[in-house]
Parts: sequence; structure tokens; C-alpha cells
Amino acid sequence: MADERFPAACRARLAHTLPFWRSGRWARLSPLGMAIAVGVIAAVISAAGLHQRGGYAGDFTWAWRAARLLAQGQNPYRDPGLDPIFPYPFDAPLLYPLTAVVIAAPFALFPAWLAGSLFFGCSAALLAYGIARSRRWYLLPLFLSAPFYVAATVAQWSPLVVASALAPGLAFLAVCKPSIGLPVLLTHGDRRSWQQAALFVLLTLALFPLWPLGWLHNLRTEHGYPVPLTVFPGVFLLLALLRWRDPRARLLVLMACFPQRLWFYDQLPLWLVVRNGRESLLLTVASWIGYWGWRLASESPVRNGSNPADAPVWVVTCIYLVALGIVLWPSVRRGWEGVRAWWQDRIPVTGSTILPRAER
Repeated sequence: MADERFPAACRARLAHTLPFWRSGRWARLSPLGMAIAVGVIAAVISAAGLHQRGGYAGDFTWAWRAARLLAQGQNPYRDPGLDPIFPYPFDAPLLYPLTAVVIAAPFALFPAWLAGSLFFGCSAALLAYGIARSRRWYLLPLFLSAPFYVAATVAQWSPLVVASALAPGLAFLAVCKPSIGLPVLLTHGDRRSWQQAALFVLLTLALFPLWPLGWLHNLRTEHGYPVPLTVFPGVFLLLALLRWRDPRARLLVLMACFPQRLWFYDQLPLWLVVRNGRESLLLTVASWIGYWGWRLASESPVRNGSNPADAPVWVVTCIYLVALGIVLWPSVRRGWEGVRAWWQDRIPVTGSTILPRAER
């Protein structure tokens, strides 16, 4: 009967496959091979998402346009083709520092849709390489998270920022998006990392000395980037200060203090607070609960998309607060064990007394 329900071919296949996973030989796969596989898949997903949004490079369009203007000797922070009256992705001025523009320069040789998907594929490949090289396999669930998916559909920078924390040679990439890169650099960077970042910024100043003025001017015109602490229930994130000596707690607090796009993709660096696969998987599942809660709670049909302005509460509740629980869990567990030990000491253990039966 067992043979009919479970054919010999399937039993043989499982007997060959399960030892591979149980032995941990999958963890000895080549970091380069894993990077290529993840990069190709991420590029395909990104290309599909960008095609759905109109065929441009998504959020990468700003850096892509700026790189082309800079190559022509023009000021990318005064682009007449960017104005709120235009549709996405031309509805805002350049809000990225010149460091991002320099990184985008090699991709400016390609059409917009191809540049965006290639950029995101390379970013995901660097992230996968950093995970494999540092042996932090518990971070792999982040590739299945809602922030990674949303970042892929708009060709965002967050995977590159996370990669900068895992590979010391990539630390300078954190300054491409300071709103989430500086918290990562402050908590994961060493002296050499800061030297790399400072040298990169100095090189961009040599290329275009006045770019910080144009960048800061454009930043003052935008107000759609709230601070997570100001979005209820984000004030509870200050509880992470109870474990300030823990770099993970400092990362959470610093991320909560920087203005950012509370639309899932900017929160990918929060996966750096996890310590094992269970916590990583918990944060990944919680991110999807927040994503679909936001999509289904929107007034417009899911197929028509949802308003990003409705997302901050879901992002703070389902990603930030879950990350807070992960950070505080060791203290909570030790506190509970202390209370239980105290309670056991207060109540002495008494043996049961059994009276002998009366003899008849």
C-alpha cells in the first residue's frame, strides 16, 4: 500500500535529495554562482515590474537621467524634464546625491527599462554574494520579503545598501542613499568603511563641486518622506534604547529617526537585526501581512493599485514593530526566566503525604 502511494522513483529521489539538505552541503555553494542566479532572477522580476509601470526605469529613472545629463556637462539638479506636473517617474526633482548618479553612470548606456532591471539585478547579485561570503544564510528569506519585491518592481537602492553592510569593500555604496545608508554605516561600518565613504564623496566633489547645494535645494521641496517615529505606533520604537549596547537596537532606532519612503522598499535594511532563520522568516511573513493589509484595506481595487500614502501605518506596525520585538526578545526572555526562578524560590516544593490505609 505504501508503495502505491509513494512510488519507488519518488522514494529514490528523496533519498538522494534529503541528505544533501541535511548535510549542509547547500551552504558550500559558490558565492559567485549564487550571486549570478539571484541576480538573473531579480533582473527578470524587476523587468516585469518596470514594464507594468510604463517601460521606464522606475525610481532608478532619476539617477539614470542625471547620469546622462552629467555626461553632457549639464547640472542634473536643474533638469527641466522633471516637474510635479509630469507623470511618474518625472514628477519630482533629483533627490539623490551625486554618489548615486556616479554609480548609475554605467547603466546610462542602456535604454531606461533595461538600465533599471540590470541595476537591480546587479544590486541583488551583490547582496547574495555578501550573504554567501559572510555565511549569513539566515538572511536568505529577505529575498522573499515584501520590501525586496517592491524594491524590484521600482528598481530601488535598498538591496545595494544592505550589501554594503555585508561586504567591507562595498561600504562606500551606503552613501548612495543616505536616508537608509547612514544608519547602516553608523552601525556596521568601521574606520576603513568611513574612509571609503569619505573618499567616494570627495571624488564626486571633484567631479561636480556644487552638487551638495543643488541636492539640498531639491530636498527642501519634497515632503513625502515621514520619520517612522512620528507615524503611530512608531513612538514605541524608542523602547529599543533599552538595548542600546546592541548594534541591532541602534540600527533600529537610527532607521526610525531618518526620513524615508514608508512604502516597504526602504525598510529592507531592518533584516540586519535578525539573528537566525526563524527571526528572518518571521519578519518576512510579517512584511507580507503588512503589504496585503495595505492593498486590501485600500478603497481602490487591488488590481488598480493602492495609494502609497496609506502604507506608512502598515509599514511601521508590521515591519518596524516586529523588528522591535526581535531586538527586545532576549531581554524579555531573560526577564521571564528571572521571574519564573523567583516564583519557584518563593513556593517551596512539598512532597505529597499519603496516609496509610486503616487496617480492617
